[in-house]
Amino acid sequence: MNIALSPLLRRLISDSNIHAGFRVFIAMVITFIPSIGNFTSKVFDQPALNISISLCLGVMACAIVETDDNHIGRRKFMAAILTCFFIASSCVELLMPYPVLFSLGLLSSSFVFMMLGALGTQYSKVGFGSILIAIYTMIGHQDGIAWFVQPLLLSIGALWYGLFSIIWNFYNPNRSLREQLAQLFFSLSRYKQQKSALFNEVQGHSQQALYAIRQQLAIRNISIMARLQQSQNIIQSRFNVCQKQNELQQLNHFYIVAEQIHERITASQYLYSQLENSFGKSQILEGYHQLFLELSEDCFQLGVAINDKKHYQHSRRLAWTMKALADQLKLLKQRLQLTEDNHEAMLALQAIYENLQGVDDLLKSVSQQSELTVITLDTENAVKPAYWKTLINAMSPSNSTFKHAIRISISLVLAFVIQQAFQLEHGFWLLLTVLFVCQPSFSETRKRLMQRTLGTLAGILLGYPVLLLVDNSWIQVFFMITSAFFFFNYLRTNYALAVIFITLFVMFVFNLLTGTGIDILPARILETLLGCILSVLAISFIFPDWQFQRFPSLVRDLLTLSNRYFNVVSQQYQFGRSENLNYRLTRFQTFQADAKLTCAWQSMLFEPTSKQKLNREVYALVNRCDALVSYIAALASHRHKFDEFEHNIALQGLISATAKQIAFAYNPQQVDEAQLVITIEEFENYKPTLSGEALLIVEQLRLIAFTALDIQVLLQQVDFNNQKVKNRNKRVI
Repeated sequence: MNIALSPLLRRLISDSNIHAGFRVFIAMVITFIPSIGNFTSKVFDQPALNISISLCLGVMACAIVETDDNHIGRRKFMAAILTCFFIASSCVELLMPYPVLFSLGLLSSSFVFMMLGALGTQYSKVGFGSILIAIYTMIGHQDGIAWFVQPLLLSIGALWYGLFSIIWNFYNPNRSLREQLAQLFFSLSRYKQQKSALFNEVQGHSQQALYAIRQQLAIRNISIMARLQQSQNIIQSRFNVCQKQNELQQLNHFYIVAEQIHERITASQYLYSQLENSFGKSQILEGYHQLFLELSEDCFQLGVAINDKKHYQHSRRLAWTMKALADQLKLLKQRLQLTEDNHEAMLALQAIYENLQGVDDLLKSVSQQSELTVITLDTENAVKPAYWKTLINAMSPSNSTFKHAIRISISLVLAFVIQQAFQLEHGFWLLLTVLFVCQPSFSETRKRLMQRTLGTLAGILLGYPVLLLVDNSWIQVFFMITSAFFFFNYLRTNYALAVIFITLFVMFVFNLLTGTGIDILPARILETLLGCILSVLAISFIFPDWQFQRFPSLVRDLLTLSNRYFNVVSQQYQFGRSENLNYRLTRFQTFQADAKLTCAWQSMLFEPTSKQKLNREVYALVNRCDALVSYIAALASHRHKFDEFEHNIALQGLISATAKQIAFAYNPQQVDEAQLVITIEEFENYKPTLSGEALLIVEQLRLIAFTALDIQVLLQQVDFNNQKVKNRNKRVI
């Protein structure tokens, strides 16, 4: 029995989603104390139950836009939230009797609030929350009540939740960071498990299978980079308050280890198909497959240990596998006699082993709790422009925040016009649907549309019998608060389920306020469908942001950062290995650019077929860009001070030529193409003069240079402006 309950108890204790649900549940329960005591006030001039429900709506709005920041940041956020909430809610109360003025106010305020996103994620949440509270004001609007009552109650509810949340997080400030780091190591584990297929004799032999595995790895990299970014933001916010925290320093240690593991496991050495040709008849590749799986399992166990605040124990089984594979490599060298045909492949196989040994050493460093220098990815207090300058600079049709602000503000006004034109008594649901469904991209909007529609219908099906059978107000209050708990429990992990519970929440709110919850269910369905249709039309015709149009800039950014990444890696072969701030920032930004490019490709697949241009060429471009980053990461994984570097003129020349080839891919006017091609063709000629480690470096440089050349050829073939291929006969290497 204890064994069966263990995972459930662990989740109750450690899951931040459950924590968020309980936090909202308790905060909402306390807001009903005035109702229990039958509290009345001349200021609010309404029943105690209505007061509590308004406070609940304030709690809900504040909780939806809550940020994970240090206590100083939370206080600043609360000040901004309360100010914007009160202004937005007051404007609704004052302008609702005047539809024309209300439309103008809705248009201008929605645009301003959404443009706050240009100042950062926190301000984006402030803007979104302000529009949300305005719609909640429409839900709770009652004729005959003073204009300031509803804004005041909603703001008090938000203030109460904000204070309660600060107190809640004070006693466990690093809970969310632990969970993010745990999820980061889980993502790294899944990546290793996927990559093990490259060495599996069943999955990874054909060229088509290799491409499919690479594509899956690129997709998994998106999740890893998202976790790295979130963990980095939390660590930075905590260090901004105080760096002398033992637990925080330990968690930062985990983050630095995760960065290095990520670089090593994304590395690609040699061509996997050639490894199969050279060693397919032996069992050595299956040994690598098993080693990847065991490293994956250990990464997962480290994530569990971080999440549960337990000490990580390095696997003895992994140590045995490392030793066994090393012995097999030694025997293989003796048996093959290192013939000319497999010499390079054998060096690559040894390099892959050393890279995985580096991952094993990093996991051991966590197990042994060795010290690492605390280096946060701070931009060294870079001077930021004034807020108003940032907002003005964002006022451009090319800026995604500006386009989304225009889109949302026009959509909300159109929703309000539809409500007025067709006399939709509960038209606020139309606005609420538009706000939640209309996202910055078509693919995100499409996903939200399906989730919102199905979730709303399921919520109504569940809520109808409850409203029909339960007349007691307090039981309905209990169901309402419980719905809020489950909404926050699933908000970040399963939006469709979350929509079911937010639908139930709003149904109970409306029934408690008016007593006609069942009667308005058909209107709820109709207005949800109208809101979804309006959202799709908005994202399709108001500043449409089709992914194909983004590829030129995304590829340019990736190549620029890849060139910078290659340069800082090659410098460390001359001066020695270092995890300094500049190196870490460059590495992070390069992998982030790679993830953005892959994400754009994935998003394009969800767009209408007519908007998916040159799929084959774009896929090839994304694939080669990801391969370029992986090859540079392999060079980075083995970086150290190479003693022969200063005297090896040939190696220096090849490094310089490779850097120029990457630069030429995105900036051809700065490089002499004729000279460059000759240099690349001479890679093979240099090999007889090199041996050992230098030969391995040259092989990696060759992969990088020819991959950059592939990208250059693809970019010359594709005309993104006219959406066509200029020369299909030109061969891609």
